Amino acid sequence: MDVVPANPEGWQRDPFTLTVEGDKLYGRGTTDCLGHVALMTELFKELAKRQVRLETKAVCVLIASEENSEIPGVGVEALMESGKIDFIKNGPVIWVDGSDSQPCIGTAGVITWTLKATGKLFHSGLPNLGINGIELGMDAVTKLQERFYDDFGPAKEEKVYNFLCPSTMKPMKVESSTNGLNQMWVLIWPG
Repeated sequence: MDVVPANPEGWQRDPFTLTVEGDKLYGRGTTDCLGHVALMTELFKELAKRQVRLETKAVCVLIASEENSEIPGVGVEALMESGKIDFIKNGPVIWVDGSDSQPCIGTAGVITWTLKATGKLFHSGLPNLGINGIELGMDAVTKLQERFYDDFGPAKEEKVYNFLCPSTMKPMKVESSTNGLNQMWVLIWPG
């Protein structure tokens, strides 16, 4: 949960005071997609009040300071590393977010994985004597993407509800060895 910082000088009304004018609300956080936080708070309050017995564990994870990666130990990454939310890895997971104006299959989830492709060291003047780790990694990622799109292709509901985008799988990080440019030994980590 976060709210974009407010500089009072840029506002026509006091950002720290809720102002109601007709059917409009003005103030810090009124349009920062935090409706889902209120919704989940009310849901869990009602579950507790009514003492509903569920067949599975229900948990609400609220992301704190999502846009500030400089504070260590805050956010979903810290929860994952600590193992505190391991039990939700196998789902089902329902992502409630107030930022979309239509139903979505998934808005911005992430699956972190590592692919290590190690070639055979060779001099760039003799490429026929080595194995290029970059090419191995590219081939592997292509095959993984083909499989992903076969298994998780567009759902029928996407056309019915005019979903903006389907599920995607894109490599986000590539690292290579620190050898000179004339040496082609490479490690690749998409994910």
